[in-house]
Amino acid sequence: MGVTDIQFAFPAAQAPLWISAGLLVTAAAALLLFHSERRRRRRLSLLVDAGLAPRLLEGYTDRLRLPLAVLTVLGVAFLLLALAQPKWGSAWRKTARSGRDVLVLLDTSESMNAQNPLPTRMEKARQKIQSLLDLSPGDRFGLVAFAGEAACQVPLTLDHNYFRTVLDAVSTDTLSIEGSDLAAALREARRMFDEDVQKSGGDQRHARVVLVVTDGEQTSGDALATAAEMRDYAGIYVLGIGTPDGAQITYPAWMQRYARVPEDQRTRLSKLDEENLSRLAKENGGAYARATADNADVAFLHGEWEQVRARALSSELRFNRVNRYRWPLAAAMLCFAAEAVWLALIPVVRARRLRAAGRIAEHA
Repeated sequence: MGVTDIQFAFPAAQAPLWISAGLLVTAAAALLLFHSERRRRRRLSLLVDAGLAPRLLEGYTDRLRLPLAVLTVLGVAFLLLALAQPKWGSAWRKTARSGRDVLVLLDTSESMNAQNPLPTRMEKARQKIQSLLDLSPGDRFGLVAFAGEAACQVPLTLDHNYFRTVLDAVSTDTLSIEGSDLAAALREARRMFDEDVQKSGGDQRHARVVLVVTDGEQTSGDALATAAEMRDYAGIYVLGIGTPDGAQITYPAWMQRYARVPEDQRTRLSKLDEENLSRLAKENGGAYARATADNADVAFLHGEWEQVRARALSSELRFNRVNRYRWPLAAAMLCFAAEAVWLALIPVVRARRLRAAGRIAEHA
């Protein structure tokens, strides 16, 4: 088993950040213990000179306390590893579930780089989609990225880990044609539903959801007219990213050279088109929500999805990675237990050292 075979609760792209945070917390614990020991020695030095302590207090030595610090730091490290939920190895599991087909249309145009909301609209969109994924373990998810064109990134699948991996990789550089053609994305969604019907041999419009995640800046295509043609395919739900007040965005240098953008147009105000997005959802059997700082928007959309009748899926065997968080958690508990045992044994060890020193003195 290689290191790349291990997965964690956080996305692979965020691994350096989480590893750095874990090392920082572990180092902080070690420094706190070091500072505590220094304070203990200072208090002891107020009573007796450090050089005289071994002679006045038979059996005394700082080395007896060293395992306490080592066990505490190891316990903290294993506890952090347990919180990361490492997964390795796989097992077949039989599942019987019902679910919906959720096709996510994600805006990857340049305006999604706007820092409104923070850190960027694109990053906020990813976070919201991940939250909806967590609430929908029995649903099939697919992903379509759109800018000036649209392309399928993930076909409808129950493999949520694969979906998350691709979602983490999607950015405003995924598609080469700049713009925001939502109509093209809707046509791609219809093609994917038609293809799925041909494979499954059934038409289950009642189980379908199209989720549009965008700031609503439509620069080409007629999304409302195309959406009307989708009514026989799926309900359309919209998550608006941004605010009506908008945020300033600047075209990157390469785009300015390639598209020959005039100097006075290189920076512009990008606003959330809430009116058209809300209309798009309501006219096509769905609902609209603006992205919020908490997950109230996610809870609202998922509640609306619950009204969409789920289609029954037959029992199947799935090959899933096994969550091994119990192993580092057990190691952390053993470290803390060993620390308590060693703390209780210190007086016994000191007594034995004292008796041994007494026997040496008698022979001398």
